[in-house]
Amino acid sequence: MPTTPTARRPGVLRRIARGIAVPLGALASLSTIAIMIAIAIDVIVRNTSGQSVPGLLEMSESALVATVFLGLAYAGVTNSHVAVDLLTEALPRAVSRVLIGVAWIIGVLVSAGFVLATFERAVESTVSNELRQGLVDWPLWPSRWLVVIGFAAFLVVAVVNVVLIVRGEPLLGEDRVDPDLAAAQQARQQVPERGPEQASEGGQS
Repeated sequence: MPTTPTARRPGVLRRIARGIAVPLGALASLSTIAIMIAIAIDVIVRNTSGQSVPGLLEMSESALVATVFLGLAYAGVTNSHVAVDLLTEALPRAVSRVLIGVAWIIGVLVSAGFVLATFERAVESTVSNELRQGLVDWPLWPSRWLVVIGFAAFLVVAVVNVVLIVRGEPLLGEDRVDPDLAAAQQARQQVPERGPEQASEGGQS
């Protein structure tokens, strides 16, 4: 029995990338929920008492950082990042894969630069105990480290995708097959094509 894409066991690199990205994606989702709750509470309190809740705005800003940067790796693992594939879809597959590989190599270089730059900034922020002054003094250095973690996780995903391109394997997210779509395709392959004689008999009956 031929092995279907859904039956393949993910390799070590895929498991590592998903093991890093999925928990971070879950945290990004939780931070989004936290922002929604904080905004709702702040609106209710402001409309009833005329004053904002101290710290909610600052907390929402930090949660927004978590939502954006902790979700980067998950978007790369699920292949759900923004992409314009009008050109690559029209090219031969071999040429398309080369261009995608070049794009991911550039992604590795850019991500590595971001990791180094944000790491240095996070260290400076931690040493100086950087604060945001508002209704409360809110520490900014934890958010700086969230940016570093997000870029570092995305760097891992980019490196894994480069390795997969070199091996000629599907990228992260491309190996996920919709069960309904796969079943429909298999059913179409199993239906025998009707010959001219069968078609004419069907029309006479």
